[in-house]
Amino acid sequence: MPPAKKSRKLSRKDLNQLKEYGELDPFSNMSEENGLDDLISKAISRSGFGRLPGAPSLARGKAKGGVESGHGGRGRPRPALSKSTQAQRPDAYTRLLKSLPAASNVLSRRAAAISDDEELSSGGSEEEDGLTAGDHTPEDSDTDARMGEDIVDAGGKEPDQLEYALDEVEHGAGESSDDDSDDDDGGENDSTKTDAKEIEDYMEKHFSDDDSPLMHKRLAAVAQKEYTQVEAKEPLLGQAVLYCVDGQGARAPNPSAVISKLAKPLHSINDGQDLTAFQQRLFGWFDQYLDVVYAGRSFDKDDEITSAYALHAMNHVMKSKDLERRNRAKLTKAHAEGVDAGELRDQGFTRPRVLIVLPFRNCAYKVVEKLYKLASAGQDMSAPRFSKEYGPGDSEESIISKRKPDDFRKTFAGNIDDNFRIGVQLYRKSARLFTDFYHSDIILASPIGLRMATGSEGDERRDFDFLSSIEVMIVDQCDALLMQNWEHVSHVFSHLNRTPKKDHGCDFSRIRNWYLEGTALHRRQTILISEYMTPEIQALFNNNCRSIEGKVRIKPIYPGAIADVVAQVPQTFKRLTVKRLQSVADDRFAYFTDSVLPELEKSTVGDKHTLVFVPSYFDYVRIRNYCRDKSCSFAAISEYSTASEAMGARRGFYAGELRFMLYSERAHFYHRYPIKGIHRVVFYSLPEHPLYYSELLNLMLTSNDGTASSESFSCTVLYTKYDQLKVERIVGTRLAPQLLNGDRPQYTFA
Repeated sequence: MPPAKKSRKLSRKDLNQLKEYGELDPFSNMSEENGLDDLISKAISRSGFGRLPGAPSLARGKAKGGVESGHGGRGRPRPALSKSTQAQRPDAYTRLLKSLPAASNVLSRRAAAISDDEELSSGGSEEEDGLTAGDHTPEDSDTDARMGEDIVDAGGKEPDQLEYALDEVEHGAGESSDDDSDDDDGGENDSTKTDAKEIEDYMEKHFSDDDSPLMHKRLAAVAQKEYTQVEAKEPLLGQAVLYCVDGQGARAPNPSAVISKLAKPLHSINDGQDLTAFQQRLFGWFDQYLDVVYAGRSFDKDDEITSAYALHAMNHVMKSKDLERRNRAKLTKAHAEGVDAGELRDQGFTRPRVLIVLPFRNCAYKVVEKLYKLASAGQDMSAPRFSKEYGPGDSEESIISKRKPDDFRKTFAGNIDDNFRIGVQLYRKSARLFTDFYHSDIILASPIGLRMATGSEGDERRDFDFLSSIEVMIVDQCDALLMQNWEHVSHVFSHLNRTPKKDHGCDFSRIRNWYLEGTALHRRQTILISEYMTPEIQALFNNNCRSIEGKVRIKPIYPGAIADVVAQVPQTFKRLTVKRLQSVADDRFAYFTDSVLPELEKSTVGDKHTLVFVPSYFDYVRIRNYCRDKSCSFAAISEYSTASEAMGARRGFYAGELRFMLYSERAHFYHRYPIKGIHRVVFYSLPEHPLYYSELLNLMLTSNDGTASSESFSCTVLYTKYDQLKVERIVGTRLAPQLLNGDRPQYTFA
């Protein structure tokens, strides 16, 4: 290991070692005429610090002045650990490991392995997270000073590297928590443990450079979408369908699931407890690196789901950074011994590994808060800029009326700006926010925020190279994103894992081969979380989820929103005859204009209070323009209607001055207007959200002044055989096949 760097002035021994590393570097083109000064300037450059290809790095100093630490971190030796100390593990981690499936066998095997190992000595000095050029994080002192206000440290100490210590020995009670628990020079015992872990851990196995015939067979099967569908039992999650690539069905849980460092921090984000039974099942699917679509999200499970995927994201980054650190130690040892270390590939083209797409800033605030607690347990959020730009503010409760439904208040509480993006750089016990994308480990953004960051076609400053090495893609609250602009989501997916246009300072000797071969999209894990399935989400699942591990789709068994209708309303479901899928919109519009609209125009004065609910904005605009051309007596409320326009339309509808009202689903999502005077509801198509169906029908009871009798209430639903997902959510999983495939074209529920 190179000596600790105490100051800017290097000793003769330091210079000779640097020169020696350059001569031993098999990838270097340096020669005598390069000069030692050039070698030193490149090795310790603040603007591009890091090791030359194949050479160890000189660690940088603190972000804000102070004494710089050398390659050995804080420079104090670690005391030797006895066998009794090695066998001790934190109680929190033991409980967490036992809470995971198949953990008891892992504990017994690990205890036996630890008892057979010889005592570990302190070895060399620990390595600070002075990231190399291969880590893609070149920074200068000006940038450090400028971003200093956004550094969130543990007790003001310098950020250090994250550790992965599942198969390593934990510190005893008397050791400093700042010391790195890894033993990079652990000799044969450490190498043996590393090999065993690589075999056990699904993460390292999934991202390894496997060039076997079996891997080529799996890649071909995924490319051709040749899956074997297997039903998986998930009593806590719902109906699970597993799409297997190798036909072997569900695998056993990952024996190296959660790293020990995350055990105690997990309690801080999980109400002081280990993973719940629900989280165990959900995290078990995540940790197998399958593509997952979970369509059973609810506000009751919101915190549990967010904690599960935040834990998975942090777990993935920490394991990846530990693998890089272990490989750097192998390179350093090989260079010191004058041997070839072989291929050690553990990186992508750029640094960002995890991308989390969210609809609003309030969602990002919750996720970042959980990530920060996982990175540094027991610390409070102290970045003023983050709290100001993403926090809930002082007027959170007063903005939303208490008359609004509970789900509305939870969705729109806090900052609901939908244009944001933020980078998170992780260290051993701290997290830096608002970092440049190329210096970040995790990126959180909204679809429109990413769209603006990547630029448009023909833009000279267009850049999406930071999406080239995304290994875990998480899209939460897809149902809310559908109410924004789903095209932005599709745009993001179309730019993932492309070969970058620039190298961005990457070390090509450390880039995994499957990145260079252009098959990174088959290694990326995609996680989609929504309250319900839609054709758009299903299309992403079919076309963009191509992991070589397979994929799983999980959705609940629906009891049916029709059971929540309290009003005594006869509900008539009319199945329309359509020619083909491409003509569904035209056939539905033709039936509405030929049959439904003339009936509305000829209605008597008592039947004027008809609400026409239109889920799609494109259908809404089409009907509105047609009614205007026909000079129909109607009002229209969409998400783009101003408050005065909506108030005037609601007033005229309640007074009976208008024949009917057009009402879009997005308007109901964003405003949840309590429309009064509804006597009849016509669903041009069933709503995406099943709650809206029962909510609108129940408004007939709460929004009338008592003059209207229940005999005048009615509901008409237009649907086709292609509306399977919507029909299932409204009438229930049990009755849906009958409405879709039954002999009768019309069904009535009273």
